[in-house]
Amino acid sequence: MSRPTLAVDFITNIDNRFEKEKRILGRTVKKLLVETGVISNKAIIISLVKQLELSYDIDKTLILRNALEIIVGITPDDIV
Repeated sequence: MSRPTLAVDFITNIDNRFEKEKRILGRTVKKLLVETGVISNKAIIISLVKQLELSYDIDKTLILRNALEIIVGITPDDIV
């Protein structure tokens, strides 16, 4: 049985056009590791959504939204 694909595995491979998104994702992963010790795609997505809800900076909001789209795009659907 193979392990699930985690967004963390893809962060370093994200296109260089998305350097700001990579930094946001890196900080998000580090924060989750410190707070919970566990990383999952779901945890990253929830954290990014929370950051979006709290952001009033338009530029940061766009970067957060792009980062969220990247993670959602590489996360497999939970179709049974």
